[in-house]
Amino acid sequence: MSEFQNPSAAPTVEAGLHALADSAKARVQGKVEHYKERVQREPGKAVLVALAAGYVLHRLPIRSLVVSQVKLLSALAGPALLAYGAAKACEILQREAKKSA
Repeated sequence: MSEFQNPSAAPTVEAGLHALADSAKARVQGKVEHYKERVQREPGKAVLVALAAGYVLHRLPIRSLVVSQVKLLSALAGPALLAYGAAKACEILQREAKKSA
């Protein structure tokens, strides 16, 4: 049983991230099943949507979009890692304070 599921234990950053990832995974799986059913009901419409999406993606400047996303992620990686490290340090200090009290 994880600490996040145990009501007597304080939730940890790691447990919160795992819960968030599990929630996102469940939502994505639900959407995938929904669209599978929709494609099976209306295959002609699905083919037309796929063709339109392919045409639009072919026309977009994908390289510049990817480069801008990579630049954004690299700019935000440092502060995100700092925040995660600070949260973990705070968690450790709280645990140590509880042990000594």
